[in-house]
Amino acid sequence: MVIRNATVHSMIGHVVSELTRLPEEDLPLVIEFVDYLKRHRQLTPRQRLSVAEMRAEAQRRASLLREVPRAEIVSRFRELTEEIRQEAIAKGTAIEGDWCGD
Repeated sequence: MVIRNATVHSMIGHVVSELTRLPEEDLPLVIEFVDYLKRHRQLTPRQRLSVAEMRAEAQRRASLLREVPRAEIVSRFRELTEEIRQEAIAKGTAIEGDWCGD
């Protein structure tokens, strides 16, 4: 049990560390996601979202970004992908070379 607790504590520390690096405007999204996870864990399999409901929820969330300039979205996307790439390099799981597209 001590190992499990140490792992949980280290994960919490990692999450807190990552939260301090997020732009302030992203914090409400994090809170919303945590609330979603709490609600989702309380649901029975029958209460979970269907594919159509997930699509509707994705569209609802996308509509929240309609007023955000495309350049800002692209910039945030590039920053996030670079963070992911740097993390993969640090873990030794990155693939060498440039991304050629889908």
